[in-house]
Amino acid sequence: MRIITTEHGQYDCSSNKEQVLEKFQQATPIFQALGDTNRQQIIILLLEHSALNVNQITEHMEISRPAVSHHLKILRQAGLITFDKQANEKLYSLRAGEFMTTIKELMLSIEAGV
Repeated sequence: MRIITTEHGQYDCSSNKEQVLEKFQQATPIFQALGDTNRQQIIILLLEHSALNVNQITEHMEISRPAVSHHLKILRQAGLITFDKQANEKLYSLRAGEFMTTIKELMLSIEAGV
């Protein structure tokens, strides 16, 4: 039996196939969200500016405000971004730590099977 320890626990690699499938399922929304160039551009903007509202994001994009809102919703649902409500606006920012942990755990489970 081969055990890998991460900050989120220990993993038994003897059941690695099921673990890899589970980690892929957890990471799939992240990969789907990152598969669109507009969403990639939003991620880059938030890396550069830390927090922006929808109008500020739209100013940097070549798509409409409703389209930006749609992409923000997908990024939020995938756990890539979050927002803080301030007065009448939402300021969007990255949640890099959480989604990176999901991807790292996927990579660890794949490596354990190699």
